[in-house]
Amino acid sequence: MNTNTFSVATLEPELKQLYFLWRSAATAAPLPQLKNIGLPFLQAPPSILSIYEILRSHTGEPVDFKGLYVRSKLNKTLSKTFTGTWLSDHIGKGPGSKMWSAFVRAATEPFPLNITLPYTGPLKNYHSTSELYLPISGDRHTVEFVMVGVVLKPADYGEVVDFPGHRRNGTQS
Repeated sequence: MNTNTFSVATLEPELKQLYFLWRSAATAAPLPQLKNIGLPFLQAPPSILSIYEILRSHTGEPVDFKGLYVRSKLNKTLSKTFTGTWLSDHIGKGPGSKMWSAFVRAATEPFPLNITLPYTGPLKNYHSTSELYLPISGDRHTVEFVMVGVVLKPADYGEVVDFPGHRRNGTQS
């Protein structure tokens, strides 16, 4: 799923909380300013919470994204640190990748973006991610930052076990 037309009710609880934090920080403007977010005090953060600064060309197009703040709830969720680095510095995360496309959309369309991506980190028990990209303005009241909340989905996400050895889809394990 890659959409900016989603129902807040369908978001993971941690992403829902992040969305409402983002929405409430937009006091008198369509987008919240970074200074109004108050990130260190988020009660139930998603698995990964990050803020990236948008580097724009002289024409205003986004050309890269620099990790300013990256907090992970799980140890070793990410194979490399993103804080202080450009997204294009990370193999598989630069131009042409699904993640890059999500960042570009968040930087150019001032709406929340909900996306599901395959999990490519070092932890073997995760299959995919549910991600929320939220545009944030700076002092110039334009989209200058992107806040991203990520919830990791277990490898068996989508399979519901009714009783030992049987899955709801009719297969046996």
